[in-house]
Amino acid sequence: MAKKKTAAQLDREIAEALASKEPSDTPTITNRSEISARALNALGNELDEAAKRAVAAGAIGDLEYQGAGASGIVFCDQRQTAYKVARRGREDSVAEEAEWLTKAAQVPGVRDHVARGTRYNKQHDVLIRECVRGPSGTPAHTSKLFGLHKDIRKGMSTYGWLSPEFKEDSYVMARGRGPVLVDASSALRVGSELVRYAQDVLAGRRPLKGYERLEDIAFAVRHERGGSIPTAVADKLLAKLRARGVDT
Repeated sequence: MAKKKTAAQLDREIAEALASKEPSDTPTITNRSEISARALNALGNELDEAAKRAVAAGAIGDLEYQGAGASGIVFCDQRQTAYKVARRGREDSVAEEAEWLTKAAQVPGVRDHVARGTRYNKQHDVLIRECVRGPSGTPAHTSKLFGLHKDIRKGMSTYGWLSPEFKEDSYVMARGRGPVLVDASSALRVGSELVRYAQDVLAGRRPLKGYERLEDIAFAVRHERGGSIPTAVADKLLAKLRARGVDT
């Protein structure tokens, strides 16, 4: 007589079976009927393509659509993990957002107010993090959220980043936890992070972002010269950029 399997073993086998589903199979989006016609028309085939990439990046079971913006389409899976799938042409933006969230999770005073567990699946261009439940911030929360946003900016500036673009709906009002930042798009590098990034681009260790030019890096370095970047360091970077034909 076969030994009866434990509930934990059965759960594991179910998860493994779901994980082995071929990415070519279109995952079920449980709340598809609740997505507005306007959003469906705007996303078109991109919605199902993004869902397939979320599964390929590790999403388990059916997906729940959370929303879409200029840079990505977000789903939560059955394990309460969120997958922000980069829209085509915005892969660099989502990868940079993952960098910011990863750093923010290490910063005292900031980590309690940002989505946890961030990692980036480069193969499929998907940002993976916890799925934070609760209503999104609204203009009624502006005063409270803007104050928190300024605190996050101050905390991150010491570590070479500023805060992302401020939008109320970038925050989720999580029960028992308070506001949690889940969208970290458009955060700017300063100080050591900007210096490191400029050096890596100039040395060919990383490519320019798709929407960026060397002139943009020169502008950022000039702006931080004598501030978050010591003047002597900024001048050396600007000299390297001039050697590449950039008008600094």
